[in-house]
Amino acid sequence: MNITLISEYFPYSGAGDITGGVESRCFNIAKQLAKKHKINVITSWKKNEKRNYNLKNINIHKVGINHPYSNKGNLISRFIFAIAAYKKAKSIKSDIIDGYNFISYLPAYFASKKTNCKNIATYHETWKGEWIKNKGFISGMFGEVWERAVLSKKWDKIISVSKYTKDRIKSKTKREDIIIIPNGINIKEYSKIEKKYDKPTVCCVSRLTKQKRVKDLILAINKLKKIVPNISCIIIGQGPEENEIKETINKLKLNENIILKGYVKDHKEVIKILKKSDIFCLPSVLEGFGIVLIESCSANIPYVCADIEVLKETTKQGRGGLFFEKENSRDLSKKLLKLIYDQDLYLKKYNETKTISKEYDWKEISKKIEKIYLETI
Repeated sequence: MNITLISEYFPYSGAGDITGGVESRCFNIAKQLAKKHKINVITSWKKNEKRNYNLKNINIHKVGINHPYSNKGNLISRFIFAIAAYKKAKSIKSDIIDGYNFISYLPAYFASKKTNCKNIATYHETWKGEWIKNKGFISGMFGEVWERAVLSKKWDKIISVSKYTKDRIKSKTKREDIIIIPNGINIKEYSKIEKKYDKPTVCCVSRLTKQKRVKDLILAINKLKKIVPNISCIIIGQGPEENEIKETINKLKLNENIILKGYVKDHKEVIKILKKSDIFCLPSVLEGFGIVLIESCSANIPYVCADIEVLKETTKQGRGGLFFEKENSRDLSKKLLKLIYDQDLYLKKYNETKTISKEYDWKEISKKIEKIYLETI
């Protein structure tokens, strides 16, 4: 098959420079499928990057104007990327074009119509009717109009990463034939044993945005410090809330307890930090799947996460960790404390992590996607 994938962001090298779940899925699926098929990936361009090159048998095309990574704003460069992606996609011979994220759906759809090939939208989450609430008026209006246009199209297939997202799409489109294929991980990357940090450590890997609620974790650490004075928390990620988070840490005098690592380019280093930690925390209230929870389970690290439906689905109703009441930092601190002090509970959740990660191997997931592509064409 000649397969074209369109993703707003894609790692520049094979070193694991991935910023989110969409890029991770696109990179790993492309890498697996490239062993048997011709793969083209169309993605955005940043200054000092090559425009066209081959990576792990994947033909990569970087288009548009300079478009640094962001999940907020950048409407002009984002729109220009969409137009450039469409133009590039219609110039490539494809049997199937798959749009991997929100801004890539319409370029994928219209390019497929121009080249008379099949089209797929891989959906991570849908915000139809909620864009303004989630992103503010200007970005929200753009998102609302764009997604309504996306969901009005007659796609050959829609793939959802979770039942939660599938049900939300169904409720907005009345479309029944949505296929669920979850995100995954490279299990082999997590096999190396790391020595634990010398004090109880909570790790969080998250974009620093309002919906990710990282501030709830900081408030929980502040409460936890009164009982566990040497508690340590490592936060990996960047985003628009970074300055506010720094101010909160300074105000609560938590500089000795909380380390902001920012964006860690090498994913192997992220895994290393995960494996050296004792507990993983995801306080987010807005997720399409929650791949970082599967990564923490692969690292055999019990988690504490917000009790939202999609995270319950991803973890098979809490296998490998505990839920806390979303947006409740006091309950979060209680659940963290429970895992720190209750050794029997910790061991139980540790053993559960070993069973859940096996269900999310990229090799097996890529086979499911390949099957859908073949059926579609």
